[in-house]
Parts: sequence; C-alpha cells; structure tokens
Amino acid sequence: MGCVSSNLFNHDDDFSQLGSSALSHHIVSLTSSTYGLLTLDPPPPPTTPPSRFTLGSIFPSSLSEPRSLWSDPKPLRSDPEVINSWELMAGLDADSFRFSPLPPPKPFSIRTPKTADKENSNPNRSVLVKGPLDRFESICPPGGENKLVLYTTSLRGVRKTFEACNAVRAAVENLGVMVCERDVSMDRGFREELNDLMEGKGRDAAVPPRLFVKGRYVGGSEEVLKIVEEGLLGEILEGLPKKRAGSVCEGCGEAKFLPCFQCNGSSKMVLVVKEEVVVGQRQGGGGTVVVRCPECNENGLVLCPICS
Repeated sequence: MGCVSSNLFNHDDDFSQLGSSALSHHIVSLTSSTYGLLTLDPPPPPTTPPSRFTLGSIFPSSLSEPRSLWSDPKPLRSDPEVINSWELMAGLDADSFRFSPLPPPKPFSIRTPKTADKENSNPNRSVLVKGPLDRFESICPPGGENKLVLYTTSLRGVRKTFEACNAVRAAVENLGVMVCERDVSMDRGFREELNDLMEGKGRDAAVPPRLFVKGRYVGGSEEVLKIVEEGLLGEILEGLPKKRAGSVCEGCGEAKFLPCFQCNGSSKMVLVVKEEVVVGQRQGGGGTVVVRCPECNENGLVLCPICS
C-alpha cells in the first residue's frame, strides 16, 4: 500500500542517496488498489481560453462613445484630383461656344369688357351654341313647338307598355313641368297622329310611350329612363312652363278628358229635318235622323279646355 506522503520517483535523481536520511523520496510498492489512482504523466501546460466574439473585436472603437458631427472627417484621398479643362474642350470647335439669343416675346393683349363687346358686336363673327336638344331629331307634333307632349296609353292589356308609360310620366312630373299627355287609347285621333309622326321608323316606333320636347323627338321609355339615370333630363326640360306643386285641374281633375257637352257622352245626335227623304237612318215616322256628334271622339269625350 502507498502512504499519503509518497511522491513520484524521478529518473534523474541519484540512486546512491537512497539510503540517506535526508532523502525526500522513498520507494512505495504499488498494488492494484492504488495503481489506478496515480497519475504518472506530468500535467499539461495551462492554455488560455478562446476570446469571446464581441462587437469590439469587429469595430475598433466602442459603440458607446458618441461621435461628434462637427468633427473633421478623414480625407478620402491624400492628393487632390486635378482636372484640366483645356483637355476636355480640345475636340470642340469655335461655333459651339456661341450662344443663340432667346426668341422675342410674343405680343399679348388684355381682354377688357370693351373689347369683348366689340367682338360680340362683330356681324361677321358667327358663334354656334348647341343646346341639349340639338342632338335629338326634329319631329314636332301638332301644337308642340313650346310644349312637352307625351303619348301614353291607359289600357292595361299589355302590362309592360302600361308600366313603361307610368314610369316616363312619373319621371317627367317629378321635375315640376306641365305635361301635355295624349292618351292613344282614349282618342283615335292621337293614335293616328302618333303613327304619322313615327312613319318610316318601324312598327314598334308607334308603341307608346313617346316623348317630344319643343318639337324634338326624345325617344321611348328606354331612352328617357337612360337620360334620367345620366341626370340630363333637367337640362332638356329647361325653359318649359312649370306646374304649381299640388295643383289639380278644376275642370277634369287631371283626367284630361270630359264628357261631350253636346251629346252627353253618347257620341250621337238626333236632328229634326223637314224633308221626308233623308240620308241615313230614319227613326220613327217623323223627320228625325240620328247622326254622329261632330264635337267629340268615338268615346263621346272631349279634351279638357283648361289643361289641354
């Protein structure tokens, strides 16, 4: 067994001094229990640990040190660059150094009210001003030079036509203008009148509704509703007589028609004649004859004299 005060034997020591009492070394027998606990090799030399990766190893100065903005920057070049201007202008000719003068300013005139009146009073100067109705075809119904004439129908036989007439009528009346409505179902003369106006435009062109403004044909329901969506209907109807809001015709109550005052709506009249032979149908044994009333239409109606 080994003792606690044992030291390793160095091969450089002299073996002749082993017996001396002054020897600081002694021989120790090793056993299996102490052989694994002894280190025979000398310890390795101490090594310095690797330096840590910091920003200071990349940047020479500390980031915490403020830099002055007014400090003089280091010059990028040690020697200033010299540019020879004569070498740059060696290939230029003498004409290239000539500067062309600026063109003289154009004369201008100030437009005053007096000069504007002179221009407007010039008879040779023609000014073409187009209105919103100029783009429509010139087709004028009878008595519609300065009116809004709308051909409609009040029959509900064709629902699509009836609803289209109501839509156009409502769009026009919302702008507060007076409407001269001509119902083709109430008067045969209006239907024939519309057929004459739309002659040559196809069979469907005579189907109401049809709108005429100041002798211009605006169109049917599709054209009028498109103009309403674009917001141009107010400009087209500008200048037409206005209707007082909430006013109702005292004569017909906005029905536009009245029973005939001559035949009381029967469209027939009885005439008394002296001759025995009369042309037409004879009624009774006297000189009376039944004729058609010349004052009303086929339905015994006449136009209202107040709102027509």
